[in-house]
Amino acid sequence: MDSVIKRLKALNHVDNYKENDARFAGVTLKEGPAAKISSLDKLFEELKINEGSSAKEDLVTEPIKKEGYLYKDYFNKSPIEFPWEKAYEKGSSLGPDFYIDYENVFENVANLAEIEEKLELHFRPFTCVMDFNCRFSMYELCLLLSESRFDPGSHPAVVVKITDPSAQVKIHAGGKISSTALNADSARTGLFKVIRILQDLDYKLVIKNFSKNIVNASFSMPFKIDMDLMSRRHVMEVTQNRSRRPFVTYTTENLGVRFAVFPTGFVLVLHSTSHCETREAIANFLPILAKLKNGYPTAEEKLGQLVGDISYKLLWEKQLEDDKEGMLLYS
Repeated sequence: MDSVIKRLKALNHVDNYKENDARFAGVTLKEGPAAKISSLDKLFEELKINEGSSAKEDLVTEPIKKEGYLYKDYFNKSPIEFPWEKAYEKGSSLGPDFYIDYENVFENVANLAEIEEKLELHFRPFTCVMDFNCRFSMYELCLLLSESRFDPGSHPAVVVKITDPSAQVKIHAGGKISSTALNADSARTGLFKVIRILQDLDYKLVIKNFSKNIVNASFSMPFKIDMDLMSRRHVMEVTQNRSRRPFVTYTTENLGVRFAVFPTGFVLVLHSTSHCETREAIANFLPILAKLKNGYPTAEEKLGQLVGDISYKLLWEKQLEDDKEGMLLYS
């Protein structure tokens, strides 16, 4: 504030046109109480700012005490610290049990919507992402690419619609290109189609990184899972390491789909290639989980609040997405 005041005070010399401006050499400056006060002087007089005071001195602030700051370690809380003792606590049923025929869960189309709601079944789109050491002009790309749209008010990327196969590709100014589709092949093909078009437009693209999502769906059983019983019954399919992860990895026999099963009943579906494959793997896995019932989850577990205030479900989904080498699944 003091520096601003000094700059404003320096502007007072501009009013003294006898010394600073030769254009007013013939003008006589009025002096005395009847002299006109400049607008800058009026401003200083109204604000009552002088050399001995400043807004910084008048403003009293109390810094946040670090030792009492509740959210100091909000994002530093490691999701590895899974409270196993809480996971083995059994809650009570939150309502009357809804009958689900786990043997034929997707057969009855009339009850399918209600079953998916009770299981909290959520499918993820298939995405592929490539990073390039290149910067793009959004408006230029929007003019050059057909079936493209750029609306900076809603999204900071050029959105390209691919029809064969059906996919949506987003090009970011920093060199990131992502593709989203209903299956893994369409996402990958749509991405490479746009890259070939950009190369034809004489863009020099050098790949820095390529990745794809591995979490394809999630659901929650209305009961908890007996992890020990699961490990004994399915020795060949189950891999676990409680020191590294709070879930067991279940690998299907025919399909290449994996499941990350938490003791709370929450399940992540991994490494699928299409929604049809995901649905088939879930339909085959639900009868197995139905035989491993171990009480009901607590209200805290239903919300996912076992590790701080952040849902452990989101934390471990992000951990698995970042673990491209599969160390968490099989270590």
